[in-house]
Amino acid sequence: MCVPDGTRYVQTAEALHALAALRPGLRVVVGLGLHRRMEGEELRPLRDCGLELVQHDPDACVDLGEVQGLPCLVHPWVAEGPSLALGGVELHQYAGFSGGHKAVSVGCGGRATLAGLHRRELVCHPDVQVGRIEGNPFRQAVDALGRRAGCVWAVQQLPDGRWLSGTPEEALVRGAEAQQPWFDVDRRASSALLRVPATKATNLYQASRAVTYLALSPRPPLAPGALLMLEAACPEGMGRGSGELAFAELVRGRSELASLLRGPVPSGAGLQRAYMLARLEERGFRLQIWGCEATRELREHGFEAFEERAPEAELLVDQPFRRLPQLAGGRVGDGVS
Repeated sequence: MCVPDGTRYVQTAEALHALAALRPGLRVVVGLGLHRRMEGEELRPLRDCGLELVQHDPDACVDLGEVQGLPCLVHPWVAEGPSLALGGVELHQYAGFSGGHKAVSVGCGGRATLAGLHRRELVCHPDVQVGRIEGNPFRQAVDALGRRAGCVWAVQQLPDGRWLSGTPEEALVRGAEAQQPWFDVDRRASSALLRVPATKATNLYQASRAVTYLALSPRPPLAPGALLMLEAACPEGMGRGSGELAFAELVRGRSELASLLRGPVPSGAGLQRAYMLARLEERGFRLQIWGCEATRELREHGFEAFEERAPEAELLVDQPFRRLPQLAGGRVGDGVS
């Protein structure tokens, strides 16, 4: 079974305790993608389940061939098949919603697989959008990779705590349909405050998803040049995983992130976060991080960061990974304004 790391809200340990009673021989792979390894007390609740458990290494994978022009590299245990996916269904920048095959193809994918999936032309494709599943080429690639890897069943938790299961495709669609990820507002705001939950606030790589989810959503209720204030502690600064370090190296010292959207394409996985922040800048939005514990590190990488709590804003978004405001008067999915 492929399970998420601590950056996801899923009650993984509780689920594994229940599954251990049903399938005592189950083996568990913690799907890190390119995040850092879990340590000490973070990992203890998973180890206490009594199941054989390892953490994924994106550089130690088995090659299952090519899928849609992408190398299908997965953890060796996954390659033995069949595999199960444990995860959550919440808004996701590229896949529309997390969940389904993503726990296998991304969480337990090889470095080259992740680099190919997150290449600039794919993540910036107009049909790759938060909240969109159907017709989304990123989602299609994730699902195709998961099928090749032998992922046959998914156990998914919704943001409200409910669980559901089914084939990865069925569980994903049912999980997305069970939510109300959008709410309407009647005017564009010149400033927005986004509060990031602790699971996503460990570093800027994770926390900055909140602002790009909003600003690059189908109908963002933001005025031109709006100030986006992110309330996130970021105790690990830019991030400590290999993908997060690649992101930090790419943005450090750049006076214009939008230049990343033009010209030569940087190589490697983890750079997609930089592309999203470049799109934010390209649209004229301004980003600030408040309540930050690593202001020096973030400032060294070109970001406005403050230790104090964020001031009030015209628009408050307190669940940016579950519910996003959209400008009323149109249909979600009409495209980024």
